[in-house]
Amino acid sequence: MKMNELKLVYFSPTGTTRKVIMEAAANIDLKSVSYDLTVHKEKKPSLKFKSNDLVLFGIPVYAGRVPAVFLEYFEALSGQGTPAALIATYGCREYEDALLELKNEVESRGFKVIGAAAFPTEHSIVRSIGLGRPNKQDLKEIADFGKQLSRRVHTEASFEPFNISVPGNTPYRKAGAASLTPKVDVTMCTECGACARSCPAGAIDTKDPKKTNKKKCISCQKCLRSCKQKARYVSSTKMKLLTGKLNKVCQSDKKADIFL
Repeated sequence: MKMNELKLVYFSPTGTTRKVIMEAAANIDLKSVSYDLTVHKEKKPSLKFKSNDLVLFGIPVYAGRVPAVFLEYFEALSGQGTPAALIATYGCREYEDALLELKNEVESRGFKVIGAAAFPTEHSIVRSIGLGRPNKQDLKEIADFGKQLSRRVHTEASFEPFNISVPGNTPYRKAGAASLTPKVDVTMCTECGACARSCPAGAIDTKDPKKTNKKKCISCQKCLRSCKQKARYVSSTKMKLLTGKLNKVCQSDKKADIFL
């Protein structure tokens, strides 16, 4: 099939998923266009794709699920039997139902999944877990995934026969609530608004960035990385408890799972 363009649709608060999806895209022989859905948009952009586009979806796994804020953009998403590939990144625990959920969501909107992968990466909160991942070997595997997708879209006459199976359960596991909503040191906050502009969930008040909506917060910690004054922080007690818990269930030597 003669292909048109590679479309990259991703959500990447800490930049890791973006790094992974860009590595895969660099090895797909198609001109690419990016749709970065990390920055919160009240008005959702139209995401309509043609039958000869290849769409690569990328998400970080949150508590075994697709981030709910990413799925909000799917209201304006549609394909025309469009081939799609899925990438999930996760912090060396488990990706559980995330790939299956993402597959079901895109296929219900007119896409045909022709490949999927789950790549272990550095944990977004407890960064000592999976420290430095994706590493050199990870990037090689990600690049190889891209090359295999490239061969597939350029050699197959039709994608209809493909029936990619990914792990997961239905009903999906219950989505977890945010457990580490950052606090603000008001003596250090200059109200520059960098945190509010960067928040992918729109949880920080743009007029008063000292205020955070705990119900909207997804604990991605992007505001901590955006704050040059280091006015935002997480409770040391909660962080210690979470670190202890995750150290018991995460394995920094997790291997990639690829489904083609």
